[in-house]
Amino acid sequence: MAEDRLLTALERRRKEARILRILRDPIGVFRENPLRLGYISGAIGGCLMFLAYLYGWEFVAPTDAYILAALVAAIPPTAYLYVEQKRERKADNEFPGLLRDLAQAKRAGLTLIDAFSLTAEGNYGVLTDGLRTLVCHLTWGISFEDALRMFARRYPTRIIKRSIAIIIEGYRVGGDVGEILKVAADDVMELRTLEKERISDMSVYVIICYTIFFVFLGVLLVLYHSFIPMMVEASARVEGTGMGGMFTAIKDVEKMKMLFFHCGIIQGVCTGLVAGKMGEGKVIAGLKHATVLALATFFFFALLKIVPPMTAPL
Repeated sequence: MAEDRLLTALERRRKEARILRILRDPIGVFRENPLRLGYISGAIGGCLMFLAYLYGWEFVAPTDAYILAALVAAIPPTAYLYVEQKRERKADNEFPGLLRDLAQAKRAGLTLIDAFSLTAEGNYGVLTDGLRTLVCHLTWGISFEDALRMFARRYPTRIIKRSIAIIIEGYRVGGDVGEILKVAADDVMELRTLEKERISDMSVYVIICYTIFFVFLGVLLVLYHSFIPMMVEASARVEGTGMGGMFTAIKDVEKMKMLFFHCGIIQGVCTGLVAGKMGEGKVIAGLKHATVLALATFFFFALLKIVPPMTAPL
């Protein structure tokens, strides 16, 4: 009976700890298993598409409700990636200071565990919880290499994984850990400096991508709202006189408008992905740009639906 009560209490405590962890760090739930976010996005997109089919929603052109549903479904993963990228940038910014303090503590003559324990009393932003967890792992008898690998899995940035690999290799060959940490800190500082310079230089090209897109979108909007209606009206007048001519080529204005709308969406998505690759070095980083530009396209085309089109002069 006593063992059953103990197991029940442990299970209850485990559930309470899981709930507290979710409340404290909701993003961490998706970080542990990114597929959960995919399920949520898929459910949102599927429900919206079903409602669009059921009620026949149409905002700009036929089938545009399905496009809007896909864009809305892309918002949760876009927001998650944006938050994670901010977290990774903060981790990379704090990591050199952490390594430098660890190196100073180790070179002062402290043992490995004492050096990490002393350093864990400081504040290193998003790295603080991971550092304290690493100290607990070392205290519980987990090897130094395994503890570092778990730390790297918690903060899987390119710089941190590279530095952890250097530290582990140096530790394996029996080098001075304090000196290894100092070398790793200097290496990270140099990498961060180069990364900041690259981002600063490439941000100009991101602005150029946005500028090109909005110029393209402006041309599409002018054609969509003004030029095509004027040409259709002029075509109708010419046909009424029996003269025919080139204006008779314009027959289905709605199909042409739908074509322009789809061109804007495709251009927005492609431009966003290119902007992410050029600005941050990753195509997936362009998902936020692609979502913003595609939603902007949808908004402007939908706005023009309530604005009366220009007519051809008499």
